[in-house]
Amino acid sequence: MKILLIQLRQIGDVLMVTPAIRALKQHDPDSHLSFVTESPSDQVLRLNPYLDELLLLDRRWGMGEGWGFIKKLRRGRYDAAIDFHGNPRSAFLCWMSGAKTRIGFNHRGRHLAYHHKVRPYDRPSYSAADKLRLIEPLGASGGTLALDFPISDQERDYAQELLEGMGVMPDDLLVSISPVSRQPYKVWPSGYFAQVADWLVEGFQAKILFLWGPGEQPFVDAVRSKMRNPALPDYDVPTLGQTSALLEKVRLHVGNDNGPRHFAIAVNTPTVAVFGQPRVVSWTPPDSNKHLALEHDPGCKSQCRFPECGLECLHGVSVDAVKSEICRQLKIR
Repeated sequence: MKILLIQLRQIGDVLMVTPAIRALKQHDPDSHLSFVTESPSDQVLRLNPYLDELLLLDRRWGMGEGWGFIKKLRRGRYDAAIDFHGNPRSAFLCWMSGAKTRIGFNHRGRHLAYHHKVRPYDRPSYSAADKLRLIEPLGASGGTLALDFPISDQERDYAQELLEGMGVMPDDLLVSISPVSRQPYKVWPSGYFAQVADWLVEGFQAKILFLWGPGEQPFVDAVRSKMRNPALPDYDVPTLGQTSALLEKVRLHVGNDNGPRHFAIAVNTPTVAVFGQPRVVSWTPPDSNKHLALEHDPGCKSQCRFPECGLECLHGVSVDAVKSEICRQLKIR
């Protein structure tokens, strides 16, 4: 079978599709899997061993580019198309692909694009598990929820050389912190991160490695400005693969609900994450003691009023609570 998979936009969402990609290929090793996504999420998939083709959609597409892309999809003559994203544009692409079998979640206003309409869970669930349900109409199912983000030898060499250049020794307690997010309802206060970082440095001689992406330097600068102790120095913004290679080297990752946290999960590095509006259960592997998350519900998370609120869900997660979870991860009493 030739199968078209569609997941646009956010890096974490694309990573959550990787268990479904793996399960599809294991179900039918002779299948041809093509994946449509946008930059920079394509970096997550470029070394994925289960994909046969990666199709990059320009999110700024105009009428001409859009129809040109649709013609390319139709020339693929896909037997099936699965819309993992479920927004109006992805549903339109799925419908216009001309695939004989089209599958997606039964969201209001999008169901006409699909032959098989999968009903979403009535309660929040881990996103990767939810996306796996979309492959069931093709007879595929099961598989683990492990996320796939293969890293090249060159990316591992980059991480090794960068850390050696910073003076990091193999026995150092290296902790990465990612205080960034483009969404205000996911950003734990910079002063809180600074208190955690200083506590790690002063109490455990930890070395703090900040992680950030293009345009996110101000988040790191805000934390540095409130710290009493120096962290490891800044460096050129790495690729997503290089970031994952760095995360392989750290003992623990601490941060917001963002891309680096998902990368850490993919490379099996323990995490402690602070959640604001999104539900912990949706973005944390179930029954995993390796990935701890904190959230505070002031009574409105199920009916979020952002931006009308004061982000009590974020401010309600205390520094002491984060320290306690870090101690659990590092097995410190």
